[in-house]
Amino acid sequence: MTSEKDDRKSVTFRNGDAGNRASNNSVNEFVDERAFFEADRYFGEYSASRAFLRQDEKRKIGNKIADTISHYRRRKLMQKLSLAASLIFIVGTLVFLQVNNRTQLKDYLANIPTVDESVSTRLFLSGEREVIIDSRESKIEYAEAGDEVRIDSDQSVEQDLVETEAAPNTVVVPYGKRTMICLSDNSKVWLNSGSRLIYPARFDSDKREVYLEGEAIFEVSHDPEHPFHVLTRDVEVKVLGTVFNLTAYPDELVTQTVLEHGAVELKFQGESMWAKSKTKMVPGSLAVYDPQKKTVEQTRVDPKYYTSWKDGYLAVESQKLGEILKKVARYYNASIRISDRALEQEMFSGNLDLQQSVDQVIEVIAEFIRFKVERMNNEIVISKI
Repeated sequence: MTSEKDDRKSVTFRNGDAGNRASNNSVNEFVDERAFFEADRYFGEYSASRAFLRQDEKRKIGNKIADTISHYRRRKLMQKLSLAASLIFIVGTLVFLQVNNRTQLKDYLANIPTVDESVSTRLFLSGEREVIIDSRESKIEYAEAGDEVRIDSDQSVEQDLVETEAAPNTVVVPYGKRTMICLSDNSKVWLNSGSRLIYPARFDSDKREVYLEGEAIFEVSHDPEHPFHVLTRDVEVKVLGTVFNLTAYPDELVTQTVLEHGAVELKFQGESMWAKSKTKMVPGSLAVYDPQKKTVEQTRVDPKYYTSWKDGYLAVESQKLGEILKKVARYYNASIRISDRALEQEMFSGNLDLQQSVDQVIEVIAEFIRFKVERMNNEIVISKI
């Protein structure tokens, strides 16, 4: 017959051996979730046999279980802190790269007068020199070195360029005026009314980069080793040699790109927070980027409906009256208001001669869409008859 003392020794030997294994594991092995469950199992075994243990044995075993659980919890806390630190590092790195990716051209824009502050076309050269251009349709041509600029074939100005600096130049075109710029690389840019373009006087870096606010048509000279980049508030357009129209007015909800010929790649902020999305365009397509949805939608179009303004007329195909008159208002720097929302939705197709006055252009539209035109305090008011 086995005595109570023998039973106690037998239990003490078995549980003590298990406790040693748990202690060794906590020292020699990686403490993970298995250690926690092992400690829990030991606790159950000890609880079942606690009646046979001396008080000091209970205390010793309890301390071992507590140490194992404590190691587990500390390990889990360190894993969480490590993960949080990694995320902070990644996000911080991305923010750092994005901030540093704000080029000199973007930062320079903040110090340039807005379109609303201008009456004449204004050219800002290096050294904060400003040139006023009064002509309605102006032409600006740069020498290959970027140090000489010809304006409207009857004016020439020079600027001192520092070898180590990009020397940003800026053209601000007010509403009612337009300009054509021939850059130092022989690329041509037609700036529409109410637009600003920032660009280096000469391109010294590996890529040719300009910044646009408003609307422009680009005819980029071919140079595969130095790709041409057009930056806007929401979209970056990368090209090698092509013709395209880009619309990025501050008061527009979307950014539009129309490719006439060649190939371009759009870079924009998509759904991913880690990297920008990219999409390529083919000739005869329209890409619309919506910064709210973070998506780009492409459709097939006839580019002439987006580039005709460069040639002095506005080609329109089944377009809403409200959208047409918004373009006309920019082109002529006129204040036009449609008093009836239903009238804004009326559709119009045809060619509008932009060499005529704003009143004559509106009269042409009125021949197809019946409405009344009134002038009130320098404002053209369109209303139903």
